[in-house]
Amino acid sequence: MPKLRIEHPELFGVTETSATLHFDVVDASGPVDAPARVLLDGELRATVADGSGTRRVVLAGLAPGTTHRVRIEVEGVAAEPDDYFPESFETLPLSAGEPVASFATLNDLHFGEPRFGGTLTEDHEYGEAKEGFPAVSEHDGDVPYWRFMNEDAIADINAAGVDATLIKGDIADRGRPEQFAAAREAFARLTAPHHAFLGNHDYYGLEAGLEVDGYALLGQPRAPRSVDLGGWRLLLLETALPGHHHGVFPKERLAWLSGELDETRERGLPTLLVMHHHPVSPEHRDQYPNTIGLDPADSLALFDLVGRHDQVRGALIGHTHRNRVRHYPASGSVPWIEVNCTKDYPGGWAHYRLFEDGSFRQEVRRTSSRRALAHSAHCRGFFRGYYKHFSLGRLAQRSFSAAPWR
Repeated sequence: MPKLRIEHPELFGVTETSATLHFDVVDASGPVDAPARVLLDGELRATVADGSGTRRVVLAGLAPGTTHRVRIEVEGVAAEPDDYFPESFETLPLSAGEPVASFATLNDLHFGEPRFGGTLTEDHEYGEAKEGFPAVSEHDGDVPYWRFMNEDAIADINAAGVDATLIKGDIADRGRPEQFAAAREAFARLTAPHHAFLGNHDYYGLEAGLEVDGYALLGQPRAPRSVDLGGWRLLLLETALPGHHHGVFPKERLAWLSGELDETRERGLPTLLVMHHHPVSPEHRDQYPNTIGLDPADSLALFDLVGRHDQVRGALIGHTHRNRVRHYPASGSVPWIEVNCTKDYPGGWAHYRLFEDGSFRQEVRRTSSRRALAHSAHCRGFFRGYYKHFSLGRLAQRSFSAAPWR
């Protein structure tokens, strides 16, 4: 076996002009700080030796809609291609429309979470740690992992210069006042306006007999509500059923959405739905994580409504802690887009760019600070190594361009 090798290479994201890579350099004892070379189409583009943790490289200045070959090597030994590190990739095509706005999303921040990992209990809580099922505690370092993962993601969002940030629920791990207070303090660091709504975990104060108004503690209006941005309308939907893990979308919520969609169709506004729970078709209701998704009957009604409104360009979702894009015939061409959580692996946020022709671009980004990369890499192998395969998803589910409207 070679003395040094590349482990866990990821082609994590692409745009029209860039590609982002992550990887580790290891020897028999673990990660080392030996220099690694990154080649694009056979040309050396970067030499990286910035410590012994996960490394991040952004290859910039690429041409839109162009295929490239990528190679990472250390001491002449190259990273092996796999599902997460293809031998070649294509940059996104150039948009025909003019850009009008950009925004970020965060979800599943779980402020105040005491631990992550271990075995999974029947009700999908984190059980005992054992061989193959490690865990991490908020007390393992000087700063709780949930705090720095969220704060460092916010720093990355500020650096990206977005026009707004949308926060898609599961903000407070157990719906406790002190958890909402920590979240509000962190959100105050966002330099652009932010818009937050609640997920199922945000109502779990009920388990302890607490009546907690998370919206008031965050200083946010209640959902559902709408946000206008760059000639688009973003509809923030409430899908939680307080005290329960799964979600609902009953008649009164459907009626509100129907009225909003009638208005955006009449006004010609491209529209995005933003929600916490993912919809579930009845034939898949018994497969995890669909068992904790939106009630299937409510999902069918939602599909039917959305399918009658072609100005709906997509639905942005949290809750599942994974990257995945689904399509359902009843809702037409609308992509239902799940994005990984912020607090563990791969640990990040999503960047969206909106265009005047009703198209949009998504790029999921892994939080870039050294401590965030170290923590997310530590969590990658949890649940007997399955967590990476569950949460990361394919490149096309993290970075893609959505078609123009009409």
